[in-house]
Amino acid sequence: MSIHASPNVAVPAGSRPPAAPPPVIVPMRRKHLREIRRIDKLVYPRPWSMALYLDELQRAGERVYRVACTPGPDGRPTGVIGYGGFMIVAGEGHITSVAVHPHCQGQRVGARLMLELHREARRIDGLEALTLEVRSSNTAAQRLYRWFGYAPVGSRKNYYRGGPGGKREDALVMWCHDIDCRSHGERLDAIATALGIAEGASDTAMGVQ
Repeated sequence: MSIHASPNVAVPAGSRPPAAPPPVIVPMRRKHLREIRRIDKLVYPRPWSMALYLDELQRAGERVYRVACTPGPDGRPTGVIGYGGFMIVAGEGHITSVAVHPHCQGQRVGARLMLELHREARRIDGLEALTLEVRSSNTAAQRLYRWFGYAPVGSRKNYYRGGPGGKREDALVMWCHDIDCRSHGERLDAIATALGIAEGASDTAMGVQ
């Protein structure tokens, strides 16, 4: 199924210009994990364990993780304010998590992370689609994912814990197909422009370990 839409779409409400300088996006490293887990505990009812993160980082050929950091005075990354990543299975990418510190939500951090993940996915030979699950009540995240070309294809009943009133909540399953096509690259270029990122540029801090 092809889900190509015009890349000339409006910026979602949650993607307005931030008051703070834009984050620096870097590959996830072990040194980031303590701050990442602090964010997890603020935004997820059941955060991942340190052991699980360490296992993920060892799967370099099968996982892609990026971290959003506040820029220091010299422009180099400092504190972690968000992260995201995906696993690669049978020619498809499954986005496992995109999380932003509550104090930094609404500052386009999630959009910048998604942009970097999609750009990385397009660099992987044979990777043609990305998928993810999102809470059925999280309409803000769903708008962001639609901006990147995702469309809902189904749901998973009672997938999430910690829903309204302590009940389990359904997950909406969304797919973004044909990410290797030129039209998806054009979509990403349009999103980058809307986010104030110069054409051909990346938020990733090159050479930073």
